Amino acid sequence: RITPTAEQFWIAWGPPFLPQDAATLVESAGQAHFATNIELCRTKEGRSTPALIVTEAPDDPERLGIWIQARQHAWESGSSWVAKGFVDWLVSDHDSAKSLRRNARIVVVPVMDIDNVHRGAGGKSQKPQDHNRDWSDAPHWRSVAAAQKAIINLDKSGQFDLFVDLHNPGANDRQPYYYVPPQDLLTATGQRNFQRFIETSKDHITGPLTFTGKTIASGAQYDPKAWKAISKNWVAAHCRDHVVAVTLETAWNTPQSTVAGYQQIGRELGIAIDQYFREDNREAATTAEQNR
Repeated sequence: RITPTAEQFWIAWGPPFLPQDAATLVESAGQAHFATNIELCRTKEGRSTPALIVTEAPDDPERLGIWIQARQHAWESGSSWVAKGFVDWLVSDHDSAKSLRRNARIVVVPVMDIDNVHRGAGGKSQKPQDHNRDWSDAPHWRSVAAAQKAIINLDKSGQFDLFVDLHNPGANDRQPYYYVPPQDLLTATGQRNFQRFIETSKDHITGPLTFTGKTIASGAQYDPKAWKAISKNWVAAHCRDHVVAVTLETAWNTPQSTVAGYQQIGRELGIAIDQYFREDNREAATTAEQNR
């Protein structure tokens, strides 16, 4: 209950994370010798879209490629806090973070829809185009176009392996879950990798916001008109078949949906990603030994 003390006041339904917070995050993390803060693009209204690149394997032709982005829907502020938790973990001395940096090039975009975050708009189902229905051959939003170009270039170079789009779901969703591409977009390799990633996430995203293994396929039945232009579906359709592409929805309408709770999800996601790729390396080594 809130007792107003003025004729007009504002209430945030989640902890605010502003464009300046995104800039501060990548600038601070970019001070590490293995990190670089960049500008993904300038928005249609002339604002900078900050991004971060982290790797300790700059010249390794076999390094992994990971893309993490948040806030395609501007009002889903919790997703940016998840991204911050991931970034803070990624540049830390945690053993899993150091392992991932040594083996991968990781790109993080804390806010994709800078303009709508700036004005405090929602962004969901916006006109003329929802950000997360804009992944087409001719995207309206510059951040989407820039992300598509970068991802395709990474994939063509053989250095792209994982895409995670961070969101907050509906009010009745009380635990994190993944939206996933429809199974017919995935080859046998893609389905196997996807299943391993889900199982690894379940092992490591343990709460208090706990991932229980729930997934929802967002294909033609989910959105008949625009399902192909949803980010993870576009990635699954345009990248090599081993690439895992998912949307992580972190519940916002719970007592644990706080800055601390969101950042813990980010850390746990990072550990899950590192473990997923460690298992992938072990599987590859076992296959190679069997082939001998």
